[in-house]
Amino acid sequence: MSSDIIRDFDHIIPPKRLAKIGGEDVDVSIFSTRATLKLIEMTDTPEKLEQLENGQNIDGFVDVVATACQRSNPVITKDWLLDNIDMITLIEFAKFVLEPILKKMDELDQVEDKTGKN
Repeated sequence: MSSDIIRDFDHIIPPKRLAKIGGEDVDVSIFSTRATLKLIEMTDTPEKLEQLENGQNIDGFVDVVATACQRSNPVITKDWLLDNIDMITLIEFAKFVLEPILKKMDELDQVEDKTGKN
């Protein structure tokens, strides 16, 4: 009997999420750990979340969106987004990019609330 344990995590494939913005194609199917950590750091206290909701730290927010995009298209940087995309388009694009990770974070919060770990 072998004691080897083999687990294949490559079969965990999220649904495709493709976008076109400013003439550039981007695949945001995978929200990278780096982008997730940046998002958590920006929203880890009620004060930081309130600041973001009040329009402060937009620069950091755009950086998170750009980080999520760079995995598939290195052209899309924070500066590229700020220089080439109008604000309304950027907001809608950011919603699209962040939708899966925000949904997952909300699910985790609900689980923590139910188990009393919050």
